[in-house]
Amino acid sequence: MKILTPKPFYFDNGTNAILLLHSFSGTPNDMRLLGRFLERHNYSVYAPMFAGHGTSEPLDILQQGSPEKWWQQTQAAVQFLKDQQKTKVYVFGLSLGAIFATKALESIPEVVAGGVFGSPLYTHGYKGIKNAFLTYAKKVYSIQQNLTEVETDNKLRLVDSKIDAKLMEIRKTSNLVVENLAEIKRPYFIGQGTSDKLVDPKAASQVARDVKTSQLHLYNAGHVLTINQAHNQVASDVLNFLENN
Repeated sequence: MKILTPKPFYFDNGTNAILLLHSFSGTPNDMRLLGRFLERHNYSVYAPMFAGHGTSEPLDILQQGSPEKWWQQTQAAVQFLKDQQKTKVYVFGLSLGAIFATKALESIPEVVAGGVFGSPLYTHGYKGIKNAFLTYAKKVYSIQQNLTEVETDNKLRLVDSKIDAKLMEIRKTSNLVVENLAEIKRPYFIGQGTSDKLVDPKAASQVARDVKTSQLHLYNAGHVLTINQAHNQVASDVLNFLENN
């Protein structure tokens, strides 16, 4: 089975631009459907790849990536769109990306509006995220023919030994972002799946209470709203949000 190597993408098609930030075990591929949809509606769309992601080694995310690096990349991505002379810049993030999309709305003046899908803000237990990452790692290693069972087990043990510390870093960043939610005065889209197993679906309502400019959209779906059965409705709602903000 050949895996297509994920890459960042930039669709240049309009004076208004949308930055799309992917999740902890994801890549820009998870944003491509939404990106193409928005491109067809005359928006430019940029989806960078977070440090450590998009490789065939899940440990890279834990060893090369960090909230500091991912935040720097978010800032650089906004700057890239400004350099492309885009009139308006919007930022949306999925899961991990939601933390940085929200931070951008709190602290980067040039971002006019934005939002989140499956946001971990106010989610207290990261057990679901940890289990999902371990499942992802197992899947990646299982399709690498050159790994023996022992080597696979050793790698999974290494992932298991490092993931808690990385999730703790992410949670600290998330907590700081939560503290500043009331600072958001720009339109804020919240998309949340009601059967999300990775983050607490009820947390979205807490965020909506804190952000007075928020618009809460609930979907009868799981975590990855950009590609699961809700993706068409999500895309339509995001477009409507953009057209009105």
